[in-house]
Formats: sequence, structure tokens, C-alpha cells
Amino acid sequence: DIFPQGPGHTLVIPKVAATNLLTMPPEALGPYMAGVQKVAHAVQKAFQAEGLTVLQFNGAAGGQTVFHLHFHLIPRQEGVGLIGHGQAGKASEEDLISHQAAILAAF
Repeated sequence: DIFPQGPGHTLVIPKVAATNLLTMPPEALGPYMAGVQKVAHAVQKAFQAEGLTVLQFNGAAGGQTVFHLHFHLIPRQEGVGLIGHGQAGKASEEDLISHQAAILAAF
């Protein structure tokens, strides 16, 4: 995420076009969620996270601001707060490249 809520904040976007979870074709949902889980394991390992916050927003009233399906995976450490959605500064390109490399190495 270019406006991360914490270090390692990652988006998982499906190859199948869908506005949100409710419009995703059911036959594509299972493989997509398996991918979300696979990436979640890598993110947790890469950032030595004690936990993960997993977010997905549906519709403007549900907090969705980008209208294609995606899951947010945010590595978490006990006692460390989460920056509000859309309130974080833009990540540096160097941080994004470094975080990408760490996640890829964790697969």
C-alpha cells in the first residue's frame, strides 16, 4: 500500500475483475482467498509479526475508497497502534522496494 497503516502493509488484488467481495464470482473466490492466505503467511514471516490485521471494505458506506476488490494485510506487534485508514503519509519508493523484497524472500 502506498499509504501504509504500518510497515509491511500489503494489498492482495485478484486477477478477476470485481468491485468488492460481494461481486466476486463464487468460482473465483476460493482460489483468490487461498492466495490471500499464502501472501498473509509470507507477510507475517517477513515482518516477524505477532499478528495480522486483515481488512476488506465493501461499498462507500463500508469504507471502500478504491472500487476494486482487494484485501489489506497489515503486520502487527503487540502494543503498537495502527495508523488510521487513509491517514498515513505516502511510503517512500525505497521502503516499498525493501518491503517487497522481504515478502518475496519469505515465500
